[in-house]
Amino acid sequence: MDDRDLLNKLCRSLVHIARVTGGYAAVLDRGGKAVKAVNTSGQDIPGPEADRLAGYFAGSAADPGTVEYGPVRGSRAWFLPLGDYILAAVDNERLAREKELEKNIEEALPFIAMVAGGEAVMFDREGLRLASFGPDGYSSRGAGEYTALGKEAMQGRRPVFGPSLLEDGAQAVRIPITDKFGIGFNNVMAVRQKKKIIESASAYPWQQRYTFADIVGRSPAIRRCKEQAVQIAAGQSTVLIWGETGTGKELFAQSIHRSSPRRAGPFVAVNCGALPASLVESQLFGYEEGAFTGARKGGQVGLFEQAEGGTLLLDEVGEMDYDLQAKLLRVLQEREVVRIGGKEPVPVDVRIIASTNRDLMQLVKDRKFRDDLFYRLNVVDLRIPPLRERVEDIIYLARHFVQRFNQMFGSPVRRIGEEAARYLERYNWPGNVRELQNCVERTMNLCDRETIMPEHLPAVIREYVDKKFGQTAAGPEKTAAPVNLGSAAREAEKRAIADALSDAGQNRRLAAARLGVSTVTLWRKMKRYGMV
Repeated sequence: MDDRDLLNKLCRSLVHIARVTGGYAAVLDRGGKAVKAVNTSGQDIPGPEADRLAGYFAGSAADPGTVEYGPVRGSRAWFLPLGDYILAAVDNERLAREKELEKNIEEALPFIAMVAGGEAVMFDREGLRLASFGPDGYSSRGAGEYTALGKEAMQGRRPVFGPSLLEDGAQAVRIPITDKFGIGFNNVMAVRQKKKIIESASAYPWQQRYTFADIVGRSPAIRRCKEQAVQIAAGQSTVLIWGETGTGKELFAQSIHRSSPRRAGPFVAVNCGALPASLVESQLFGYEEGAFTGARKGGQVGLFEQAEGGTLLLDEVGEMDYDLQAKLLRVLQEREVVRIGGKEPVPVDVRIIASTNRDLMQLVKDRKFRDDLFYRLNVVDLRIPPLRERVEDIIYLARHFVQRFNQMFGSPVRRIGEEAARYLERYNWPGNVRELQNCVERTMNLCDRETIMPEHLPAVIREYVDKKFGQTAAGPEKTAAPVNLGSAAREAEKRAIADALSDAGQNRRLAAARLGVSTVTLWRKMKRYGMV
């Protein structure tokens, strides 16, 4: 075979070689020129690109070999000298496709996490995380963490399924995608939600903890509220409790039940806002065996039936799914429930107490809450005053919590200093009594003196008061100390976090969304600045 025949056959074979190797294939001469070069589609490579490929192999050894193709990082090339020519191929197009696949999968991770009800991750061949997202769409734990299931999947080149280490009862799967990376996901959040619904249902009388004696305060606002609640307790009508987050709505609900003619019956509570509509529906109304995939053998009694003869608290009813509201309305009207998958109605004798921190009237106007359900729930309403409307109770409550936690922790703290008390009274308490309780508990864990001083209080309280009143709560304005650019940036970040938390009612998830960061990042920054 002469050189011309050899050259023709080599050129005709290039497209097949290119497709097998996943990139460019070329016939080159010994002088560094490309005789012919094609890509995986069989199209000729443009002249400058072909010349660059040829120049890379000019002067290659007489023996065949493989090298890293420098112009495309990570790609490999092989060459075979044949007389006056060199046959060469590069896997650069396959590498580009893999990188594009990796990019697309990383962009899909937040959606995979939301569908799976847990965390979605991407990992390398050693099982180290490259990216990770939670079901809220935000990046979760950082890159570089190790996943044993991921390494097992990559080494075995097969999917690995097993229990998740993050939550008892949750499952995780790890799938190799290429020899360089794989993906995995779990259903941790879905399992936690199911556990939450069990914890939120206090179905037995001995789980009731609160009575009116547990409602601490001596301000006219709280006294009027308690007096009204005592009157409400004596009746049988449906009650709607209004109040901001942390005001003690469930405390009032339990107290009403414990003082009512139904006190001997069960008190059952469910948080309508913390669970998906499907879970709330199955828990409220129950289901028959085989009603849906995963239904318990023998079915399950719903919370309406569990509360028979007692009280059912629908906590955060304003968060209930709109379609589910119609089914709840029917139960309130007919006083009977039909289990999911069932046909026969079951009569129920239950008193309903609903609570919300939302403006239901506005939700009705916005068509996010049914007006007929609103009027059915709002038979007797009870408004719990926020802490800023009962300022005289702040120190009274704080001292009450000091006594309680002193007994629990054996803390040396005995009293609240006058300067610290002024800070507490001037703070706006968006999280209300719950925030005050958490503040005292945190302070008593960190304070090593008998008296709580301003420096022992959370930074968010001191900064809010100092900023709003233009001076410290204790006295005249302090002379500002000079700060460098770094400390000024940190102070600005702390203030932005404090403001976001205040606007979000201390809800970290909402505050993180307003700041444009994940909840994990927000928590880390709060910890860094001593805000938790």
